[in-house]
Amino acid sequence: MSTPFSPRVTALLAVIRRDGGQWTTRRVQDTYRALGMQAPQRSTARGDLERLENAGLLVRHDQDATFRYYTLRPQGGGAGV
Repeated sequence: MSTPFSPRVTALLAVIRRDGGQWTTRRVQDTYRALGMQAPQRSTARGDLERLENAGLLVRHDQDATFRYYTLRPQGGGAGV
């Protein structure tokens, strides 16, 4: 079953699946720019990451009180959506 995401979030998920690694709000904004999209506010980038986490596709990592990043969930990140 696939989860309906906006075209922006769908494009982000495709890049995350392709590139892997740690995803921060800054990296999301840079990715949107590289895709020719208007870079959203930091809060929008954070919300996009949270949507993917809530869908079970990403894992959130809180390194400390000031640094958070997300990674692709190994068993769920490559299937579905």
